[in-house]
Amino acid sequence: MNQHEPKNPSPGRRQAVLGLAAAGASLALPFGASRALAQSKPPFRIGVLNTFSKMGSVGISNFNAMNLYFDEIGWQVAGRKIEVVREDDEMNPQVGLQKLRKLVESDKVDMIFGPQLSNVAMAILDYVRTTKTFLLVSGAGITSLAWAGIPYMFRSSTTTIQICHPLGEWVYDNGGKEIVTVAADFAGGRDTVKEFKSSYLAKGGKIIKEIWAPLGTADYSPYLIDLRSIAPTMSFNFFFGADAVRYVKQYDEFGLKAKTRLTGFAIVEGDTIPGQGKSCLGGITSAPWTDQLDNAENKKFVAAYRAKHNAYPDFYGEYGYTAAKVVGETLKATNGEFADKDRFAKAMVNVKFNAPRGPFAFDPATNTQIQNMYIREAVERDGRIVNKVIATYKDVRVPAKPV
Repeated sequence: MNQHEPKNPSPGRRQAVLGLAAAGASLALPFGASRALAQSKPPFRIGVLNTFSKMGSVGISNFNAMNLYFDEIGWQVAGRKIEVVREDDEMNPQVGLQKLRKLVESDKVDMIFGPQLSNVAMAILDYVRTTKTFLLVSGAGITSLAWAGIPYMFRSSTTTIQICHPLGEWVYDNGGKEIVTVAADFAGGRDTVKEFKSSYLAKGGKIIKEIWAPLGTADYSPYLIDLRSIAPTMSFNFFFGADAVRYVKQYDEFGLKAKTRLTGFAIVEGDTIPGQGKSCLGGITSAPWTDQLDNAENKKFVAAYRAKHNAYPDFYGEYGYTAAKVVGETLKATNGEFADKDRFAKAMVNVKFNAPRGPFAFDPATNTQIQNMYIREAVERDGRIVNKVIATYKDVRVPAKPV
């Protein structure tokens, strides 16, 4: 029988192994053949490294949705049980590295899922490279990971270049000829603004000023006063989790929403909208997913997540669900074998399927996903604030080399 973790686990708590094979899974093959096969192979152990105790616990929905997929397949693929061990990186790169060592060296996991924060991802890169740890990045979007040249590192979430290039073009084409950028001052924020600028400036746009605020800022008034004094027609912004809730509410309170149109990445998402309320209406964002996508896989995913957690999923959740399916499809292709990492990596790079976000595939030049990107507007629909798709950029990929 499956062991399940509480929906809102306590901060800093180390989690025990999860995800024993579901009762009755043997019925998939006659005479209990599936159960016998599972017992003949060791479990496939996944170490989840993510942020669970801070910034609105951005890793929880990622983790919940990952488990949702494994629930659907009975915590077993090709006769091999799936087990999960998780650790909280606490948004701290050094803590993340310590927890990664624990997962690999003590827990003996086969693969790492995560992390969400780009600064944590950069901190673990050398360890992943030297130990040949198999890493599936299910969060961090910093573009440079795609060019790290690590054969056992894949990414199934998104990248800042995929998010920001379409939005940079859209902002310029829709009246934002001179703007201000405001972002969280860490590796992910710096990379996000860099990638937005590359397409926006190429179109002919002008950045009047770049404003940076530390992660965890409680009072954004100094930065918003500065933005209000400049009064551009649009601003590009990057904050996430609890920071995005505070920032967008204060943006509205300072009277900016009516004068300077809010655009950005991660600032208006499923995890932030409940706290932002009507302050986020009209906000323009770019992302690879929204719960409003009209496809069969997304409808199934949203309905299943709501049934289990009594809440709508956010894009961190879709990241986790899709990452889990990547592993499931790869294990099917290798008949559950992982000992030959080169064979497993070759199978993973060839995985293709329809995800909740739309068509999903890897680019073999970068081990990074190819996917649609959606420009979305926060609107009120049926008494709920949602991100409605207003433009679609198809099959967006990361360049094979740095640009």
